[in-house]
Amino acid sequence: MKILVPLNSEECLEEYVEAGADELYMGFYDPKWFETFGRYADINRMSGFKEKANRYDFEGMLHMAEKTKSFGKNAFITMNANCYSEEQIHFMEEHYFPAIKEVNIDGLICSDIHLMRAATAAGIPTVASTMCAIYNEDIARYYYQAGTRRMIVPRDLSLDEIESICRAFPDVEYEVFFMRNGCIFADCYCLGMHRKECGATCAFIRNHPKEILSDKQGFEEMHDVNLNDHLYNEVFHRETCGMCALYRMKEMGIRSLKIVGRSDQHKAVCADIRLTRKNIEIAEKASSEKEYLDSMIFPSNAKRKCLSGLSCYYPEVRFSESPIK
Repeated sequence: MKILVPLNSEECLEEYVEAGADELYMGFYDPKWFETFGRYADINRMSGFKEKANRYDFEGMLHMAEKTKSFGKNAFITMNANCYSEEQIHFMEEHYFPAIKEVNIDGLICSDIHLMRAATAAGIPTVASTMCAIYNEDIARYYYQAGTRRMIVPRDLSLDEIESICRAFPDVEYEVFFMRNGCIFADCYCLGMHRKECGATCAFIRNHPKEILSDKQGFEEMHDVNLNDHLYNEVFHRETCGMCALYRMKEMGIRSLKIVGRSDQHKAVCADIRLTRKNIEIAEKASSEKEYLDSMIFPSNAKRKCLSGLSCYYPEVRFSESPIK
């Protein structure tokens, strides 16, 4: 299994590689794109945060991709906005694709089937983004027939659901969400934008002052309403982890474990890389899931994060059913 991490600073690259990262994904910020299509036309899901999430322009990003390849690691570029117009795809074909192909990246992370077909025609390997909503083997077949051989499965799928897709198309490389930032929504069905001026839709709902209105009047009923609001907005998927599921992922042939957080502190990302690398080694030596779970190394904040299951990407490993109701 490979460890995939976001790269937003060239200074972090060597540190990530030394920590154990195998694959790096990156985006870019292009003023010419916004001059052409307007400030709300995203190149990728993080374009609204501008240079904070995509620190480099196109040329700088290509340099980072080349440097990543020079370390013998895989490089991926994100073009995973909510949607693209025909004119925007033509712009990409003319202004981005030739240079991307020259760098020989390992995959263009695409959210749009038309973009995917255009990249494939240009000789660029594609990755089906989580925005593609690959919730079952029928949807996976659609992208498989379009030529993609790497797919990112949604973060809200169970392990059994992921395994059924893996069995249907065993020659595909599957990437799963594994550590750090969770989300209360499904990426592919969230049409909200990540914007510097207002944050993300999910963050706005979590953090904006609000008043709960309910027709429930009893003490116990209001307790349940307020507790549910607290759990979903203050605890659920705040800092998410899939470490307990690593052995099952190894057994089903998952290719890549994704550590998210393009705007996160690089030392925290490095800590997650090292922990994941150590547990991959433990899983590879274990002869059963029980042996792995008895030997695995927990996150440093496991007591707070793990016991309720509210920070679990895959809570079914710890619980017979998800504690989220």
